[in-house]
Amino acid sequence: MTTYRVLQLTDLHVFADNHATLKGIPTHATLKSVVSRILELDGQFDHVVITGDHTHDELPESYRLVRDSLQPWLDRLWQIPGNHDDRSVLRSVFSSRVCGTGADRINFVFSCGDWTCIGLDSHQPGQVPGLLGNDQIQWLKNTIADCASPRLALFIHHPPVRVGSVWMDRIGLQDASELQSLIREQSRIRLVCCGHVHHEFEFTLSEAKIVTTPSTGIQFDPRGDAPTFVADAPGWRIIEFTGMEFSTRVERLPEVQYVPVSDYTGRGER
Repeated sequence: MTTYRVLQLTDLHVFADNHATLKGIPTHATLKSVVSRILELDGQFDHVVITGDHTHDELPESYRLVRDSLQPWLDRLWQIPGNHDDRSVLRSVFSSRVCGTGADRINFVFSCGDWTCIGLDSHQPGQVPGLLGNDQIQWLKNTIADCASPRLALFIHHPPVRVGSVWMDRIGLQDASELQSLIREQSRIRLVCCGHVHHEFEFTLSEAKIVTTPSTGIQFDPRGDAPTFVADAPGWRIIEFTGMEFSTRVERLPEVQYVPVSDYTGRGER
């Protein structure tokens, strides 16, 4: 039985200045370290999904740095935006991978044997919290109705459930209840992979496992009432689909190379 392997990377937060830092973390350097480590361990994936926040400054130069870093997987890359993205610029730089025009919503659909993977766009221009909107919820319902696959996996930047963090849950998905209802109605949805919260989290809703994935750069501490950063190693998620089953795990760089500084403003940071 064939196993399909999917790599999820999220929350890259790369700057146009490749030496710029986010709270003291050089995000371009950590992204390169993550890619190198994955290639060293096992770089063979059928698909690679980026679940948003490709950049931190949303500039074309930043997206080009990301594209160059992801060169080994450009022919199997799927992307959705996060709150730190610009749809038009993302489309322009990744024109061979992202369909549509201008600032239109960015979605994807691809198959992995018995599974269909669907990318959802929770980006709200100028806002940190996410929103799917009624039109996209209806698009998702239509896509599911037209899909014959016995199993479905969703990819989205903002988690559709609370992650047990006061400050993170304030900036979550604003219409999460609508997506939760659909997940409950559709037993074929068995996996939802998210970003945004920069740490690993797992939750079960109906038949679906909902997971978040560490950033390739700075890591968040979910504890407390205000944003806090923690010295954990950057990470990524590996998903394997075999028949109607799946397995998933998070892997990280073997050591912490950079320690975040909460009150530090680095070059290019905002």
